[in-house]
Amino acid sequence: MTYLHLPLVFLFAAGSIILTVLVGGCLGESPAPDDRIIRTIPPAEASALIEEMEGDPGFVVIDARRPDEFAAGYIPGAINIDSADFSERLGSLDPDGTYLVYCQRGGRSAGVRELMRENGFREVYEIEGGMSAWKAAGLPVAVD
Repeated sequence: MTYLHLPLVFLFAAGSIILTVLVGGCLGESPAPDDRIIRTIPPAEASALIEEMEGDPGFVVIDARRPDEFAAGYIPGAINIDSADFSERLGSLDPDGTYLVYCQRGGRSAGVRELMRENGFREVYEIEGGMSAWKAAGLPVAVD
């Protein structure tokens, strides 16, 4: 009769081990989190980031609009890399740098942000609402 209970004991033991592994995997220490920062921030936070990073050569503000849009008004200190040409220019950028990207309303810069994420860039911020939101917040605009 004790031999009939042996499969049940084995099944219980195996089930307990599996449950322990599953629960431990969910509750236990997970692998080191991805230390990259890829996020969208409101214009006020973007302005504070620009002030905080001022003078840091690894910080770059990128205007992803067309050159004619850029010439009509841009965030002071920004460089212009048209989103249409961005993948070709990606290799000239340091993936370990810190980037703030924007376009007119956020559509093109979202694509640029994702391209940078996919290519292993460490820290990329995108301005929520783009240049339209930046201007609406009354933040400074430079004109050529």
